[in-house]
Amino acid sequence: MNRLVFIQVDLDELLDIVHDAEPRETGAFFLLREGRGAHGRRLLAAEPLFPTGDAWEAQREDQLRPSARWISAAISKAITEHAGLLFVHSHPDPGHPVGFSPTDRSSISSLAQTIVPMLEGPFAAAVVHPEGWAASVVEHSEFVPIEQIVSVGRTLHLLSPLQPLPRRRSTDLPGLDDRQRGALGTVHDLLQNLEIAVVGVGGLGSPIAEQLVRMGTGTVTIVDSDVLDTPSNVRRVIGSTPSDLRCHTPLAKVDVVGRHLDQIGLGAPVRRVTGDVRHERIFRNLLDTDVVICGTDNHGSRAILNELASTYLLPVVDVGVQAGAKRNADLAALVAEICVLTPVTPCLWCRERISADVIRAENLPNDQRERLAREGYLVGGVGAPAPSVMALTALGAGLATCALLALLSSEGSVCPSGYWIDGLMGDSGETHPAEPTPACRCRRHLGLGDDQPPPFLPED
Repeated sequence: MNRLVFIQVDLDELLDIVHDAEPRETGAFFLLREGRGAHGRRLLAAEPLFPTGDAWEAQREDQLRPSARWISAAISKAITEHAGLLFVHSHPDPGHPVGFSPTDRSSISSLAQTIVPMLEGPFAAAVVHPEGWAASVVEHSEFVPIEQIVSVGRTLHLLSPLQPLPRRRSTDLPGLDDRQRGALGTVHDLLQNLEIAVVGVGGLGSPIAEQLVRMGTGTVTIVDSDVLDTPSNVRRVIGSTPSDLRCHTPLAKVDVVGRHLDQIGLGAPVRRVTGDVRHERIFRNLLDTDVVICGTDNHGSRAILNELASTYLLPVVDVGVQAGAKRNADLAALVAEICVLTPVTPCLWCRERISADVIRAENLPNDQRERLAREGYLVGGVGAPAPSVMALTALGAGLATCALLALLSSEGSVCPSGYWIDGLMGDSGETHPAEPTPACRCRRHLGLGDDQPPPFLPED
């Protein structure tokens, strides 16, 4: 699937221009970059070039033609920035069908013949209609449909019309969705059109994945490099049993959890990816999804996922849990923390939730890391599993999926992007900063996609 993504603040300005021009057509150029997924393209419209006084050679209710001068200026800007171009124009008349008219296709094809040879990045076109957007990208001189168009700010908005859902086995159960639809409203239908990835399907990620399947998520992608090889996993990993530990070859967690999700029988497709997201081959699978939920406590993996929100405009819900104990070993706290990462919220570096020193330590060979720990150069149990209990991981999982629902709701714009809850003491609070740090790398890499990929680890 091809996806086109806008930053919400840019989209709001474009829609104001469209509204002011009605009933005439209008439009804009955007610099366009991309992230190549394992199966599709994520096209990133991050820098708008809005029209000026001499932008249009013709502008009427049923015709729009940009001036040669403005086209030249847009091309020059794209060449300077080593980017592609997206041309967006409006169809304000609701009587027109959603999509490109024959005249549009002819005009845009001519424009593409001029523009494409000059660009280092992709060329695409989109049309804004009162009932939804449509878009296509040029591939090998052909216009290929862009199936999903979204904008990302504090929330995620689907601009393209909802797609008809394939028939699932669960549709044979009358009333299956009645109470959920009553609770979620339009978010219910939106969720069923999205692909959500869960990275890390241990004690925290496996209940997240189950909740997504039970809520009817369009597709659930589960990603993990680990295997079920210790008895403590069976206490927390949803779908695991003691018999799984008796297999001659340790079972991959994605297979254990994936088996369980399939056995639920609700028909939600579950895509299993076995591997480490710090490797590019695995990371590319995430670019084929709409939201990523991080259920791993590894700083290196979280740093890579952190890049999705800014560099690739792909929302990430980061969830962490921590059990606290007093010196006498009595239970003192069960804390879950949520960070919603989007192009307009603080990243994990802004929030100081990841550490370069810890990442370096995690990347050391095991024997070297253990030696440095014995010598006192490493502190904090880097690389060691953290104490945990299912009551805590279930709390974190529920908060993560609630944060996802907030991301899909119009009310999400007033929700905090970072907060913590202590399930033992009942305390809670918002985390800071509330806005991104201006000098942070997330501001410099905004929407650059594969022009500024994260630093992947080499595969063996």
